[in-house]
Amino acid sequence: MKTYRKLIIASVMLAGAFQAHAQLTPDYAYNALLFSSHYYDGTARSVGMGNAMTALGGDLGALSYNPAASGIYRYSEITITPSVYSTNAGTTLLGNTDKSGISRFSLSNVGWVSSFDTGLSRGLRNFNLSITANQTNNLAFRSSGRGTQNSSSYLGYLSASMPEGINPESMTMPEGNYERPFYNASATWDQILAWNTGMTDSLVGNNGFVGASENISSEGQFYVPGTLVQNYRKERTGYVEDIVLNASGNVDNIFFFGVNVTLQSIWANEYIAYSETAGNPSLFETGFTDFTREYRMTTSGFGVNVGAGIIVRPVAGLTIGASVTTPTWMYLNESWMQSMNGYTAMYGSSYVESPVGENSYRVTSPFRWNVGIGYTVGGWLAIDVDYERTDYSGIRIKDRYNDTDLYSFENEYISKTYKSVNNVRAGIEAWPHPQVALRAGYNYYGSPEAGIDNQWHYASAGIGFRTASGFFIDAAWQQQCNKTSLDFLLYDSYDNLASPQVNERFFSWKILLTLGWRF
Repeated sequence: MKTYRKLIIASVMLAGAFQAHAQLTPDYAYNALLFSSHYYDGTARSVGMGNAMTALGGDLGALSYNPAASGIYRYSEITITPSVYSTNAGTTLLGNTDKSGISRFSLSNVGWVSSFDTGLSRGLRNFNLSITANQTNNLAFRSSGRGTQNSSSYLGYLSASMPEGINPESMTMPEGNYERPFYNASATWDQILAWNTGMTDSLVGNNGFVGASENISSEGQFYVPGTLVQNYRKERTGYVEDIVLNASGNVDNIFFFGVNVTLQSIWANEYIAYSETAGNPSLFETGFTDFTREYRMTTSGFGVNVGAGIIVRPVAGLTIGASVTTPTWMYLNESWMQSMNGYTAMYGSSYVESPVGENSYRVTSPFRWNVGIGYTVGGWLAIDVDYERTDYSGIRIKDRYNDTDLYSFENEYISKTYKSVNNVRAGIEAWPHPQVALRAGYNYYGSPEAGIDNQWHYASAGIGFRTASGFFIDAAWQQQCNKTSLDFLLYDSYDNLASPQVNERFFSWKILLTLGWRF
């Protein structure tokens, strides 16, 4: 076995000492950021104005970032907002470009507010009670790529990274207790699957392993003898949704206040597939034809936070808003499993599944605060600009018993890599006719990771129509203005062989339609 292959194995074992609990389980640091991030939906009116309503209020979509937004109401209202979300990806792999995408129907908002007049001429004029469900993050995503090369392979990487001196028998799945090696062997789950499907084999006498896609030269060198068509596919669906219980009030039509108790619903489903197919199986000593590895993970859970906000009208037309939200305390459950199948002339067809892995853990997201300034001109024009800040380096992951020791590696990574973000929202609404509104908005979301330019820019536009009977309908379109880029390797490089690099470029858009009634 070559010396540098041994060095790679040693480094893998050292990394495993720090992250043994995360062996092919979800990327906890990434998931913690994903579920802590907010890209507000709400009603078509709020999205059409770029969700810049911290200072204006008067919309159920704004309750997720300013609890005082409902204090503006002097009437009761119900809303429902179906929407369509679409994301598109362009992928470059080994010089080949592919396009893919996914579109999903969702419910961005369902809400109710009821206003109660106190009958007082001074002081507390009315108090309001509200309950609304606002989607704050749509997680739908899909990308795929395909390329051809003859330098390295995923099975070669798995073989090179086998733990030094591991006994192959420790990876063998015995009848009646097929789960045993997955929880007792020092190998990773995909290495165990590769061994049991015949996609890796041991080299007698030197404690080494060779992949089914590798030949061994007379000098003992490992190499890929022919072309391999490499494919990958990633898909994720899911959402983060705020279920807001709100109470608010109006003092002399000058000072408005509100408090929220928010119950957060979290769900995500992820699928990753990777495959290799031999261009000419006869060139491979094993008669390797193809193999596929699949990975599935489901996350579900809930979170809770508390928020408070105010809106002040110091002079006619001018409004100032501010809010603060506590950390969200999330309780998450995850389950995952893998499978591998392949064909070689040596072993024929094979298919093996891993057991279902499960874990429960907690995530604490950081504080979040908003300020906004708005101005209205009569009943025909409203403008608002908001600023939001949160520090993602303050995210913390704990086990189910509220202990951070098991996730010390991830928490250290979060502290060093994630950072504060400054988000800006701006919006305008005009009523050229008493029954017709036109809206436009802009969102800027700063990059949460240090050293990575992962900013998001969105433009939006909308139109609304209301009747004298209280019925109204609003529509909005939001479009991502910039393409976000991501680079990653299909697998780790090994034996001085570079893994293929993937470049993904993606953008998204959504359409919302709100139906509502005021009474």
